[in-house]
Amino acid sequence: MTLQAKDIMEPRVVSVPPEMALDQFEEFLTIQGIDGAPVQNPDGEIIGIVSKTDVIRALRFQSRGISGDRITVADIMTDDVVFVPPDLSSREVAELMIENGIHRVLVGDRHHVRGIITAFDLLRLVR
Repeated sequence: MTLQAKDIMEPRVVSVPPEMALDQFEEFLTIQGIDGAPVQNPDGEIIGIVSKTDVIRALRFQSRGISGDRITVADIMTDDVVFVPPDLSSREVAELMIENGIHRVLVGDRHHVRGIITAFDLLRLVR
């Protein structure tokens, strides 16, 4: 039996608002025990995705004297979010991540996220 996205996704998805400050986002990741999160606008639409990698890239702002409380999630997020349908095979999910050079995809669409799949979720399948 081929595993599908719905079989390997993490259904608990926590999102962040675009106006969240970078220093708050770092604390949020630590508290939640996650490496990234979708960015959701007030209308409930997913408008981006942000990760620890984006935080590291943002350090260039801090090296220019811009403090972490002035940089927002919207400043560092990736707005090209990849969504997959729940019935996409795990192999196709992996291929999509490789082709796009990304480490996470959302299961669902911009208005209804059912779950998230990370590269680590896929790695667990090969053990």
